[in-house]
Amino acid sequence: MRLVATLLCLACTACSPIIPDKAIELTATHSISYANALGIAAAAAAAYVVVDPLAPNWEVVETKLADNRWRLALRKKNFTTGGDGEAVMLLHRHAERLAETQGYRSYRILHWQEGVQSDVPLAHRWARGELELREYMPPIPEGDLPGAAS
Repeated sequence: MRLVATLLCLACTACSPIIPDKAIELTATHSISYANALGIAAAAAAAYVVVDPLAPNWEVVETKLADNRWRLALRKKNFTTGGDGEAVMLLHRHAERLAETQGYRSYRILHWQEGVQSDVPLAHRWARGELELREYMPPIPEGDLPGAAS
């Protein structure tokens, strides 16, 4: 999707010879040609596609190692305006959700590691954690629930 949008923006800027040679009057003394306005719009759209400001800062991949053990791999996107310290908070949030959805009361972090991967042309932050879900709570059969009709 990003590639298609980028190629579309570049194609629009290549079409400048067929754009009418007219201008948009911004003020009495300033104007901008249609071709320049299209070029600016295409550059802004390409920047938006690359930066993607509405996407989450971190990508999280959960891998089940055993019934009660999970590995979380986090990767931060390349262009952000912050969020460097939120990896461990994100780990706890995912661990709490996993414990709840898998039927456990709590969790314990067994291993935690984070760093920076120096990829070319842009480096990105990463983090990995392994956790153990603890105190399994077996589901209560429907007939045994308080207030259930007998």
